[in-house]
Amino acid sequence: MEIFDIGSPELMLILLLAVFVLGPERIAITARKCGRLIREVKAYFSSLTDELKTELDVLEEVKDVKRDLKDLS
Repeated sequence: MEIFDIGSPELMLILLLAVFVLGPERIAITARKCGRLIREVKAYFSSLTDELKTELDVLEEVKDVKRDLKDLS
């Protein structure tokens, strides 16, 4: 498993150090906060993607209408 070029042994070492530095109680709180942050970022980018798709669809429709009007003239 490679995440950001970090292998499993390196990831385990980072998690072990985090437990020693933060302690078991704070590691759970920190993990919860990270999970919420990731969820909010995903929701933000999802809404941004939806909005961009909508705008592109509108631009495509405008382009089609202009082409149809040009064909009528």
